[in-house]
Amino acid sequence: MRQRIIESAARIIGDRGYAEASIARIVEEVGISQGTFYRYFETRQDLFDVVLPTYAERMLEFIQKHVEVDAVGLEREMQRMQAFLDFVADHPWFARVVDEANVQAPAANAAYFDRVVAGYVRTLKRAVERGEIQGYEPDELEGIAIALLAARSYYAKVYLSSMGRAGESSRATVLKGYRAFIERALFLPPR
Repeated sequence: MRQRIIESAARIIGDRGYAEASIARIVEEVGISQGTFYRYFETRQDLFDVVLPTYAERMLEFIQKHVEVDAVGLEREMQRMQAFLDFVADHPWFARVVDEANVQAPAANAAYFDRVVAGYVRTLKRAVERGEIQGYEPDELEGIAIALLAARSYYAKVYLSSMGRAGESSRATVLKGYRAFIERALFLPPR
């Protein structure tokens, strides 16, 4: 039941925003009473504080499952981006949940940001250790991870906004642009 409430809240937030994600609307969609809601969450904010971290973990698990174990360098990064776009296509409301969390669910936003950035930094460190990425200092990797996550976020918005119109051609354009950016930013040896 707890997971059903979280899933319902995520879709409502994604469709209508946090402000419109009332307990009444959530319980109506789930088909439960408000009393049942309060067995799982003390307040609406308690629910909001777990929605984004829950979906962050699902996103990271999804990406991990869709990246080949032996993929390295640019190809590994491209597989991660493709998996991210697949996750976003399956959960088109996810971008809004992330966007509004900074104001509406700051604890959830901080947990999401910390988890995703830390994971990306670990990934970049492994690529540096394997010699796939050169010319960056270890203390620069967090900034690079943040920049790459921002790029992914905006590429996803472009992809989502064109899904109904251009479909796969939009996806190909997004992936082509991301590949060119990542290859030149990370995977070309320094001059």
